[in-house]
Amino acid sequence: MANFVLNLAAGVIYSTAAVLLFIKARMKAALYSFPTNPVKVLIGAFAALGTIYLLRIILAYVGFEILSETLREDYFLRISLTCLPVCCIAFTSISSKIRRMLLVRTQLLGFSVLFVLFTLISLWHSDQRTMHILFSGILHTLCISFLSMGFMIFFALKKILTVPKKIRPREINSYKYLIGSLAVFSLVSYLCVMFDYFLPARLFFISSIPLHILFLDTIIMKDTELLYGGKWVEDTQIVDSKVWMELEEANNKVNSLYKEIYERIKKYLEVEKSYRYSSITREELAAAIGTNVTYITRALNEYAGMNFKQFINSYRVKHAQEYYKSHPDARLIELCNECGFQSLTALNLAFRTNLGMTPGEWCRMQPGHKQIRG
Repeated sequence: MANFVLNLAAGVIYSTAAVLLFIKARMKAALYSFPTNPVKVLIGAFAALGTIYLLRIILAYVGFEILSETLREDYFLRISLTCLPVCCIAFTSISSKIRRMLLVRTQLLGFSVLFVLFTLISLWHSDQRTMHILFSGILHTLCISFLSMGFMIFFALKKILTVPKKIRPREINSYKYLIGSLAVFSLVSYLCVMFDYFLPARLFFISSIPLHILFLDTIIMKDTELLYGGKWVEDTQIVDSKVWMELEEANNKVNSLYKEIYERIKKYLEVEKSYRYSSITREELAAAIGTNVTYITRALNEYAGMNFKQFINSYRVKHAQEYYKSHPDARLIELCNECGFQSLTALNLAFRTNLGMTPGEWCRMQPGHKQIRG
């Protein structure tokens, strides 16, 4: 009786969710806001889940033995489809189209390879070549593909939602915990089913129903406080919205910090002339101006368009130019030692990078030039 009630409740909830999402998508389409592919897959996932749970009731009532004969496959399919809705919602938080396409292509390639491997292994261990082997291989591979997709999306979101987390830490942390928990619970359920232990999978299915209702409520009601991560990309595209203004304010603070660090770097190098030491490192510079290596790297990238080595070499080249104008009889090796270059090769490369010519060519262009030797 308990199984009947749970299957009926899941079937009704998921079928209703699919219908509500479909209606919402049609309403937005009337306003020329067409549903994205993840939304279409989300509707299909809810519809498939509702169909499967209602079909389980019908098969049990009729007395078919198909569920007992394909018990593992049934659990693999339900684990896959239970993971899919949250994966679709999390997928929409990845704003980079290139990254989304890379995830999809990786999953398609992985699915193809795993399906071939599972099929070959099953045929190797079985004397019969039946459709059941093919069916089992497809569902087994599908389950693993969705599990891996969940983990890949989780780790992608950890990097993508770094800036939103600074503004809305509670909502973003809750969002990531939900995605991560689903991935872990689905993996545990899959491993238990592999060893014919089905109770964790049943608990996973039951606990996923309120989670899906939570996500559905977020989508239908547009409650951005409830699930901020999934709405982040959409809201940041609306100019002058609250989220837009918060993001602009955060970016301005970050940029102001990097600009301040950049100015401190320049002031320190101009006063101390530490670029003349060939052993200078980012760590030493960070300690000297009271910051860390990461901030120095970001500040130089943002405001100088160079990495640390290129930036130091630009100062060394300027110093070499000034030194040669004061000492036109200086040799190239003297320029190396004076400016902090470790070798003539480094001196030549720095001049080519910054001035487009060798130090010898530049020196010959200067007034009062004397023939110099390396």
